[in-house]
Amino acid sequence: MRINKYIFGMFVGASMLFAACDTDNVGAEYDGTATGQGISFATSTLKAISVPATAPTFKVDIFRSNTKGEYSGNLEATGTIGGQAADCFSVSGFSFADGEAASTVTVDVSQLEIGKVLALTLAFTDSLNMGYTNNEKLTVNVNVEYNWQSLGNGTFTDNFFGFYSEPEILKAEGFDRYRVMAPCEAYRIDPANAADDWIASWSAEYIELWVENGFVFWDAWFTGQNYGGDASSPIYAYHPSDFSSLNDPEFWTFSKFVDSKTIQLAPYYYINGVGGWNYTQRDGVVIITLP
Repeated sequence: MRINKYIFGMFVGASMLFAACDTDNVGAEYDGTATGQGISFATSTLKAISVPATAPTFKVDIFRSNTKGEYSGNLEATGTIGGQAADCFSVSGFSFADGEAASTVTVDVSQLEIGKVLALTLAFTDSLNMGYTNNEKLTVNVNVEYNWQSLGNGTFTDNFFGFYSEPEILKAEGFDRYRVMAPCEAYRIDPANAADDWIASWSAEYIELWVENGFVFWDAWFTGQNYGGDASSPIYAYHPSDFSSLNDPEFWTFSKFVDSKTIQLAPYYYINGVGGWNYTQRDGVVIITLP
């Protein structure tokens, strides 16, 4: 079959035009590697990171495509907590030795409050040395956790409700903070209490205690009992500072370490919308002994 030379010439010309355009595009995208570093993150998003309070730092990997020569720089870092700007972190600079394709930066969140989640964004600012993966920014959520270590089994006695258990007790490494694990559960499931309609279907997973200025504080715990058997009226044991009328150290004096192994708590047992029992000025209401 004879091909029209004119049409053939058009096809050849067009193919050369397409090749030229492609070459132009590739040149615009890749010429920078001759002199630039081609730096980038491996990904644009990291899975959430939890770091221990005793070592509140973590590393982020960065890479470059041009390994010739040394190169160093810094990242721009911004963060928010609950949508509000935060500055409870710092980020180190990075450096590549001649021939190195990978490096790291270190993020320090030692000022991040435990229990808060920091939404952190890291970004390269040197546009002349960007890579080609679109990973010039990286986002990650970060939180700080205590490193809980088991001390063994201690004792828990609630003299107001009249029960005793031997729960496991944990301590946060490096901190005067403790968790008394499921202290009310043994009482709640005791067959002897099966007929007690105040007993609820669950109780506190743990009581968390900590020391401030010689006083012992805690997050309110559910005693595993409902006032009058009404599930809408759970009985909680509160620290007096949870109430504005008791938010003064004079009401906290009976919640303390009695000795190095004995903790005494004087709670306010409270039912929301009903009231409760004020035992904040009583000795020996709740006694916890450490292993």
